[in-house]
Amino acid sequence: MVLQNTQKTLIQIPNFLEEAYKDKSDIVVVKAGRRTGKTYNFALWLLQEMDALPGDGGLWVDTKHSNIDKYIDRYFKPLLTKMNHWNECNWNAQKKILKLYNGAYIDFGSAERPENMEGFGYKRAVLNEAGLIFKKQALWNNTLYPMLKHAKVRAIGTPKGKNTFETLYHRYPHYTFTGFDSPFWTEKELAEAKATMTEEAFRQEIMAEFIDGAGAVFRNIAQNIKGELLEEPIAGRRYVLATDIAKHQDFTVILVGDVVEKRVVYHERFNQIDWGLQKSRIINAYNKFNCHSGIIDATGVGDAVFDDLLIDGLDLEGFKFTSTTKQELVSNLSIAMDNQSISYPKIPELIDELEIYAYEQRANGTFSYSAPDGFHDDEVMALALLNRTMTFKPMDWAAPDFNN
Repeated sequence: MVLQNTQKTLIQIPNFLEEAYKDKSDIVVVKAGRRTGKTYNFALWLLQEMDALPGDGGLWVDTKHSNIDKYIDRYFKPLLTKMNHWNECNWNAQKKILKLYNGAYIDFGSAERPENMEGFGYKRAVLNEAGLIFKKQALWNNTLYPMLKHAKVRAIGTPKGKNTFETLYHRYPHYTFTGFDSPFWTEKELAEAKATMTEEAFRQEIMAEFIDGAGAVFRNIAQNIKGELLEEPIAGRRYVLATDIAKHQDFTVILVGDVVEKRVVYHERFNQIDWGLQKSRIINAYNKFNCHSGIIDATGVGDAVFDDLLIDGLDLEGFKFTSTTKQELVSNLSIAMDNQSISYPKIPELIDELEIYAYEQRANGTFSYSAPDGFHDDEVMALALLNRTMTFKPMDWAAPDFNN
């Protein structure tokens, strides 16, 4: 299929995508394997649609904010240049708004900051990397659908387990494209991928299959939601504290847990505040619940914070994150989640991170654990630290008997 603009510039679309591209339904869902050209071609679809809607608004949603400038440089600018329109457009990198030559505009948002998208309405939208962004289960119902109920929407991506992406796929007109449909894979490359990837990874990443629990680390997430956060400690209970320290754009998360019930009773999350105030908040939470002890991320900048808190009299373990210690920490939390031996109130940020946290198998057969690119894992790490300190059993020392 070839598109032609008013200046007779030709832009080709792969024939296998043509039916999905030309579908006039309000909502269309496209699940496709890796390297099928879905992002480039649906960026073109959005530009073509906005060309016919002068003065109206479109929306592009992606995984994280830092990806947006890359998409402008790699997709939108080249496409608009081919259409002889880039010089008539204006890209506001700070506000993430692309103003088009005809007065239309495209807002760019991310699942990383969904609150920045709320309150607006659009005529057209592309939800890119839908398998990833819909790991946040509330994103469609709470943020996107209210804005897009009168829009034409294209949800595109490679599946990442079963989530809202699969729900939308079965609810609306849909298409599936595998690596075997794509002109960007050779037979040799596909054969090599099948030989080297795990069966689950090949089915998901190349064949675009929804696989239940694919890559998921934690189960029983909903079943472990219990109780409410406490304003004050309950007399006679024993509490411990866990803190994951922010790095770069991450968040510092403070949790306090009831050692007997193995339950989160206090939660605080913040970023972009100075170290002095962060230390004060940790001390306040520790003292408020008369914590018996605690654990804190002492990796990198956390090491200095840990030392200062020891000087201030807090009884803390400093935990150093390495690939090995992180894997052990996450594995122990996963076991606790499976056994339902840890619980927490309904904390949206925590639930979101538990749901999206995933593992990948390396080429050497080992596994790595992390949040998907563009998402945070501070809540998960704080909960894993809390699980460690709530289940840690100090060694019992026997008094020596000098009479024998």
